Amino acid sequence: MEILVTFVSVNARGQTQRDQRRIAGPQLNVGRGTQCQIHLPDPRVGLSSTQINLSEQGAAIRSDPGTMQVNGRPVVGAMLLEGDRIELGPYLLDVSAPPEGVALALSVTLISPLVSKGSGVLGRALRRSSRISKRRLSYIAFFGVLMLCLFAPILSDILEADSFHPSDPPAAPDMARQVARMVSAKFTSAWNPGPVSRSHQVFGDDCQACHQLPFVQVRDKECITCHQSVAEHVKRSELSGERGVAFAESRCAECHRDHKGIQMAPRAQEQCANCHNAIKGASAKAQSGNVTDFGSDHPPFRLSMFDVKGEDVIKRVRQGKAGTAGLVEHSNLKFNHKLHLNPAGVRDPRGTVSKRMGSQASGRRTVLKCADCHQPAEGGRLMAPVMMENHCQRCHSLAFEPKETNRQVPHGSETEVATMLNEFFARMTLGNAPPQADNQLEQGRVRPGSVLSYDDRQRTLQIADLKTKAVLKELFETRKVCTTCHEVSRAQTVAGWQVAPVRVARVWMPQALFSHAKHSSQQCETCHDAGFSSTAAHVAMPDVGKCRECHTGARAIQGKVTSDCATCHKFHSGRDYWHAAMQTQMRRGVK
Repeated sequence: MEILVTFVSVNARGQTQRDQRRIAGPQLNVGRGTQCQIHLPDPRVGLSSTQINLSEQGAAIRSDPGTMQVNGRPVVGAMLLEGDRIELGPYLLDVSAPPEGVALALSVTLISPLVSKGSGVLGRALRRSSRISKRRLSYIAFFGVLMLCLFAPILSDILEADSFHPSDPPAAPDMARQVARMVSAKFTSAWNPGPVSRSHQVFGDDCQACHQLPFVQVRDKECITCHQSVAEHVKRSELSGERGVAFAESRCAECHRDHKGIQMAPRAQEQCANCHNAIKGASAKAQSGNVTDFGSDHPPFRLSMFDVKGEDVIKRVRQGKAGTAGLVEHSNLKFNHKLHLNPAGVRDPRGTVSKRMGSQASGRRTVLKCADCHQPAEGGRLMAPVMMENHCQRCHSLAFEPKETNRQVPHGSETEVATMLNEFFARMTLGNAPPQADNQLEQGRVRPGSVLSYDDRQRTLQIADLKTKAVLKELFETRKVCTTCHEVSRAQTVAGWQVAPVRVARVWMPQALFSHAKHSSQQCETCHDAGFSSTAAHVAMPDVGKCRECHTGARAIQGKVTSDCATCHKFHSGRDYWHAAMQTQMRRGVK
């Protein structure tokens, strides 16, 4: 099947010209694209948005919505009949009776020519007067931009370059240097996309501090020159996969863009989620879980705890059903929060009289609160260690001879306790006993000015040693003074007993930026259920569900605190830094 297409145009003299073509094919494309069989070279026509299909039933035309009108009505498709008028942009297609052997006859006429801005008298005059070629104009424009944007900004540096010898005349007169400096500053400020960040304002006028190589982006080398103590987010050797390689090749300036405002550090949560939504794809050795948002997609917290194997072994245990069995603190302490937080109070020799309980035979009762023992440390982020002398010794006395002296043994090592007792009883047996002392093992009173013999001194030391051992047994075993709070066992030491070292976790989540000072408006029981704990092995740390009662993710929700990744985590913390801090702070537990 063929169609006959007649292209009607007007020449420069205003005469009508006709150009007839026969085009074969059951399907023909109409548009300004060069691949179209009916080519309409006008930018107001689609590339190939119209098709004409020939079949035994006749010819049909179809086009995109809003691009074609048939007989004055906008349509998408229609069967073509003799006398139809089709409008495609500025073109008019008339359907006429086809000659023999032709399925369809069309005449194409441009009814609305595209008017050029330079087609008037002024445009023609300018074209006649211009004798400069496009190539010369491009060279002029190139060197003009080069002068304005390159040589003008560095003009001040060129004129103010140091002379080779002090006796040489200056590179340019003072007036010329001042003018050059002003011109250079104006052009340089035009290049500058904006003021530098707050932290860089101290050297904001020295562009070469960061931009050391011309036409080269700021390198990490320039950043590390000042930020030497900034740790890597992840060691480059631990990164793997496509995401890990892309992260390792990222420059500092890709996240920390200067000249964009006072704040330079980004807070876009999507940047964190690019790796942490599938963390194994960036680092195969990563132990953290996948996370995209705290409010909707955050794994259970991991707590840093001392392992039962030894003091220097720290393990990370994740909360939740999977890790509940491992949430046991091996502190070597015996402590009952439930007993100490009894609403009726605890026995206190110097406590206040309780209206409910009244005076007791072993002392009065005092109602304790969490803040009586757990007090914020300096800065308010962490809690200060609980000290025996400041918090416990008021009720848990370490007196060893209450009838003879009000002294107490030091709360320290077993050796310090044994040494102190030996010195005390040695002085007593040498005659320095209190008047009310009633001790059958004492050496007789020594007359002032007399000197003991060697045998008497040895016997005195033996008496002191026997008394020391007896008191040590009372403290560590019989009276259960030390065993009330500590795990004590027999050992080959100076004292004969050994107290298990106390290992209390002071920082449970060292990679989180939690601060007690910011949560001071809340009661301790809101987050910690220590009031129901009857053993020191219980871990009363809140889980992620408890935090979500007040905090939401990056999307704001009325009545909750909006919290993105940077709210609780620091990007440049570094694993080694946090591990060392965790080791140091955990060893500062209860003394």
